[in-house]
Amino acid sequence: MLTDYSVRWALIGVCALAAMTWLIALRVSVNFGAVLPKLEFLCIPLVLSAVYASVGNKTPRLIYPIAVATDYFLSLFQLLVAMTALLPLTYLAATTGFPLVDGSLVRLDAMVGFDWNSAAHWVGERPMIDWIFVRAYSSIPYQAAVIFLIGSFKLDRNSEVLWLFMIGVLITCAIFTFTPAEGKIGHVGTGYVDLLREIRTGRWSTMEYNQSEGIVTFPSFHTTLAIILTYVVRHYRWALAVFAPLNGLMLLAIPTVGGHYLVDLFGGAAVAGLTIFLVPFIRRPLPGDGP
Repeated sequence: MLTDYSVRWALIGVCALAAMTWLIALRVSVNFGAVLPKLEFLCIPLVLSAVYASVGNKTPRLIYPIAVATDYFLSLFQLLVAMTALLPLTYLAATTGFPLVDGSLVRLDAMVGFDWNSAAHWVGERPMIDWIFVRAYSSIPYQAAVIFLIGSFKLDRNSEVLWLFMIGVLITCAIFTFTPAEGKIGHVGTGYVDLLREIRTGRWSTMEYNQSEGIVTFPSFHTTLAIILTYVVRHYRWALAVFAPLNGLMLLAIPTVGGHYLVDLFGGAAVAGLTIFLVPFIRRPLPGDGP
């Protein structure tokens, strides 16, 4: 019987097949680099959880802790595989050749009174604010680790957050196909701009997971994640009290740290809203995976 968890695996498989077919058609090779060792590392606790499960069945008080640990590592494993399958799609979206929209994004920023250079200069003159912004911008992996742990206590394989992540990526890729942009040069450096130009000029020959760069400017996926990561802890007051201000800081940091136009954040917020609206309709008919 199909379950929420198995359907997510099916979606990941379809995305991986589409990405691999597209890469082969473009004659782009793949270097998985550090991804495979990470998957192997996660397999170790999964195996241990399976071994200890036999003990837990004989000792009722151990069943729930083992179930939580197993759910946590299964969720992380699926997230890592999903990221591996979906990342190439963000690059492949840039191969379609649509014209850059930087000029339009600059004009939209001007319409709302935002000047990126002035904002970057203001932040650069305040090292403490700059330091806080960089840490907030880089906090996503740590937030995800905590959120997955919270979700695993419900024993549902972190269904909601994984669906939100995957659907959010797919919507972002679909929009980015038609709205490629180079953006500005923030703390993340020029690597993503160089890669975007390499892809758009047909010089891209290897998909490198060791040196993966986020190349999507509009819509800002960092904005989408900031909203999603806050949304998924909405039922936990203590977590919301931590994640809401942290992600508020992340939103403030996105233009200068990530090199984004202000309007990119509006696009990312729209993607988050659409994703949050769609995911309940996807999950509703699917049986859960909990005990």
